[in-house]
Amino acid sequence: MYALYYQPFACSYAVHAALEKTGQPFALHRVNLLAGEQQTEAFLAINPQGQVPVLQFEGETLTQAGAILLRLSELHPEAALMPDPSSPLRNSALKALFYLSSTLHPAFAVLFHPERTSNSARDEVKAMSLERVKVQLRYVDGVFDEHTYCTGEHPFAPDYLLLAILNWCRLFQISLDAFPNIKRFVNAMNELAEVKKASMTESQAMVT
Repeated sequence: MYALYYQPFACSYAVHAALEKTGQPFALHRVNLLAGEQQTEAFLAINPQGQVPVLQFEGETLTQAGAILLRLSELHPEAALMPDPSSPLRNSALKALFYLSSTLHPAFAVLFHPERTSNSARDEVKAMSLERVKVQLRYVDGVFDEHTYCTGEHPFAPDYLLLAILNWCRLFQISLDAFPNIKRFVNAMNELAEVKKASMTESQAMVT
């Protein structure tokens, strides 16, 4: 059985939704990032980077949301978490997954931790990062001019990761009204059964 270490509505949310899509049994282990549990000795023994998500199964320990999503797609091809390797959509899905992991997610990371860039100019760093995030969101909004999801009309792994990242817009008062295609994407994703299940579970975890 899978074991997912997660924080509600962090990027681990993408893995949670993907696990729901596979239909495989899994156990959830909440890591309270706000309380600093990711820096405890017990958790660092699992992931020395002190980050979620972490997925454990059959003696394997996987970190990094993009890598976990790719591995799940390989283990459960029936869940169609990624296009088949022979599909022309495969390259687009890989491009989207790596873009989110290497560009959009790091842009938000600076908003969460401006002090890691500059202790003396946090406000300036945050303001610059906010503009950088909006530039990337305009790019993403343009991607959805022609289709509902990242690579077409079927949701794949990058769509789960994008949804997880977009949840953070509310934390920084970024209105999706300025990005109508993204708003349409979010509405479509939130209608998926696996997303509804993950969202309900994580919402309940936040109030307990």
